[in-house]
Amino acid sequence: MKLRTVYLKVNDMERPASFWQQVLESEPHRKSATSTQFMLGKVRQGLLLNNFGDDFNGSAAVPGFEFDDEALCAFLNRAKASGATVVFDGLVDDAVKKPLS
Repeated sequence: MKLRTVYLKVNDMERPASFWQQVLESEPHRKSATSTQFMLGKVRQGLLLNNFGDDFNGSAAVPGFEFDDEALCAFLNRAKASGATVVFDGLVDDAVKKPLS
């Protein structure tokens, strides 16, 4: 079994699609009024418009990413610059915890 797609439910498509495009530094692979997909290697990260009335706050899923040390810092910096709140839960090695600009 392989993971093919991770979908994040969103209440608005434009703002999250723009955010992920900036953070991933990638154009959407597919985009419609109700979904947007980005290719991350062989896995798709999809945004799915919450147009079926689910009540949630924020995202209904959390993607998991794997980075080498330098790529992680750059990714976190892009995420913060794009408006994300970054929360460290103690799983990031001290060697990777460099000041985020």
